[in-house]
Amino acid sequence: MDVNGNRKMGAKRFVKMINEFMPSKWIQMLAIGLVIIETALSLVVPLLTKDIVDHMNIAQLDKKAIFLLGVVFISQLFMSTFALYAMNYIGQKVVLKLREKVWNKVLELPITFFDRHSSGETMSRITNDTLIVKDFVTGQLIPFVSGVISIIGAVVLLLLIDWQMTVLMFLGVPLAILILAPLSKSIYKVSRSLQDETAMFQGDLGRVLTDIRLVKSSLAEKQEKQMGLNRMKKLFQFGIKEAKILSIIQPLTMSVTLMLLVAIFGYGSIRVAAGTLSAGSLIAIIFYLFQITVPFSQLTSFFSYFQKALGASERLDYILSTKSEPNVVEATDVASNPNSLSFHQVSFSYLEDKPILFSVNFEAEIGKMTAFVGPSGSGKTTLFSLLERFYLPNSGSITYKGKSIHHIPLEEWRGKIAYVSQESPMMSGTIRSNLTYGLSDISEEQMNEAVANANLKDFIASLPQGYETEVGERGISLSGGQRQRLAIARAMIRNPQILLLDEATAHLDSKSEKLVQDALEKLMKGRTTLVIAHRLSTVKHADQLIILENGNITGVGTHHELYHKHPLYKEFVEQQLEVVSENEFVNAGAN
Repeated sequence: MDVNGNRKMGAKRFVKMINEFMPSKWIQMLAIGLVIIETALSLVVPLLTKDIVDHMNIAQLDKKAIFLLGVVFISQLFMSTFALYAMNYIGQKVVLKLREKVWNKVLELPITFFDRHSSGETMSRITNDTLIVKDFVTGQLIPFVSGVISIIGAVVLLLLIDWQMTVLMFLGVPLAILILAPLSKSIYKVSRSLQDETAMFQGDLGRVLTDIRLVKSSLAEKQEKQMGLNRMKKLFQFGIKEAKILSIIQPLTMSVTLMLLVAIFGYGSIRVAAGTLSAGSLIAIIFYLFQITVPFSQLTSFFSYFQKALGASERLDYILSTKSEPNVVEATDVASNPNSLSFHQVSFSYLEDKPILFSVNFEAEIGKMTAFVGPSGSGKTTLFSLLERFYLPNSGSITYKGKSIHHIPLEEWRGKIAYVSQESPMMSGTIRSNLTYGLSDISEEQMNEAVANANLKDFIASLPQGYETEVGERGISLSGGQRQRLAIARAMIRNPQILLLDEATAHLDSKSEKLVQDALEKLMKGRTTLVIAHRLSTVKHADQLIILENGNITGVGTHHELYHKHPLYKEFVEQQLEVVSENEFVNAGAN
């Protein structure tokens, strides 16, 4: 493994990886058969040319030989067309299956993976790295296969025509290997660095374009321009390094080829003059020389691209080998209340040296509302993340109706939960697609009922396209209150057993807050509801309030109980009352 934890991708592992995505054996055999026939026909051409030259005279042309040569040319053309199509089909099929597997794997990866890797970097792996593998399979593997067959066939026929000329021809092979071996290692290192830098650049692009409004409102254009320029300069530098290596490989290969041509022409002319080699044989040898040197020069390109493909497949293999979210997890069974959602001595940390929760214990009664109150950073949102099984506790257990939530299949467990946050994320698409996101077989009546209960009926009726109205990227065309009520309607359609509300009325004006609050009350009815809120109006009617400070529970009770016995909660209430009184005073003055 390298410093980033990637497994080293050698040729054997690469072939094994690609072979996994190959189409059926008969398609492979058909493609290889077509390549062999096409190459064999191209190898016959020099032999026919040799016979024509050796037996040709001005008075009489061998019409039969010329006709046969024409038939071979036309057959070779058709075979070449079918062979190229078959090999390209295989290449496209390999990449389709590879992308499909990587995409499916990405959707199964745990949240911890996305904490470590930016979305832009992951996008680069799926798009750029698979494209490199595709270009290698379709643009390099096909010439490689036909080239190897052509070289082997040409060598065999050359040995039959004249072994001395063949030996002379292959004196340049060790020289070419000595040149290419160190350069191929260099191109591998450079291509890996280039791919990493491309992923980082794409990550920055995704970050900036996603939050372009923040960039502009913060006057951060100059900063982002400079960061982008720095990335582009690094890409340029790696591109120049790659160009330097390629500019050495190709001229050297051409020089070796030219040296061989000069040597063979010279030596062959002497042999023809001495009568030990026919003119036709010399012409056939020159033909075969080109049938060897052209594929050989393609092989140099093949090995360069092969090193790039190794680097790309190494990153893809890292994604494919990362463990998916566990469906069920081994957890310790503890005696717990069958009528509650309970945390038992739960501790958690995102980083080893920075614990977030310390032995958290509480019970949230089924069908009742439990609210969490505490300063920012106390661990409230982390509790929700643990409930949704985005992360596993470092210790302790979480039970629902007496059973560990980690013993419940993941899809079944998340199907019991609906989450409404202050951000109310929306996917680019229509209102309908956002309401039914992740669900199937949702009737128009179900949507209409949820929309009415979420106080959205009049809003959607006012839209010319109704449910088919586009919400824009991240729901940008909707107001904050509209997004919140859409999120509530979406939660209603899911009909969850457990409802998680993360400051769902934060940052709303009084009118929007009342509409959202009315919708929430309908949604919460009869459901186990856990609420994170800073506003007194949201939490004072909760069946139970839990005070969380620095990852510890410091108080449990009703609003009345905590107000009289918990200093932090009392301070929180009084601060809220001051804000309310001040607003009333301002409004009274305005009136």
